Amino acid sequence: MSKPASALFARHEAAFASWIRRNGYAPAEAVEYFLNDSPYFKGETEHLDAQQRAELVEQTRVFLSKLSTENHFAMQFPTVYLCTDKQGRRLRYTITMTIGEDKAEWIGRVWAGSEYLGEVAGSGSGPKANYLALARMHVESQIDCADAIVKRPLPDFW
Repeated sequence: MSKPASALFARHEAAFASWIRRNGYAPAEAVEYFLNDSPYFKGETEHLDAQQRAELVEQTRVFLSKLSTENHFAMQFPTVYLCTDKQGRRLRYTITMTIGEDKAEWIGRVWAGSEYLGEVAGSGSGPKANYLALARMHVESQIDCADAIVKRPLPDFW
């Protein structure tokens, strides 16, 4: 890979990582959404003619697809869980958890399609509790409750 191409793909990688965090997708599932929906990538391709655009999209697809399977990249993102609300919408959520000696606190971030719905916060305690299972049950039980999902801006870094 030439130096300019290497720098270009490094920019794509950084933009892809940021986009994944803000849109709640698993890396391997995010490539096509990123290529189609990312304002960054649209900006990178809007000045190109159709053939150049198609070539760049395909090269980037191959690069990001390979990158998404590499542990050093994929492990920096939380697991994405799926559920359905009472209206039948398919929702995605991630859980960020802080675990203490005998308790845990979590934030579940929830998305429907490309829309960020907000956060569900909770906590649980017990010396042998399965905190991840508690957090998932809590988030999924709160999704349909009025005012349970609090709309907060996504953090820039987490």
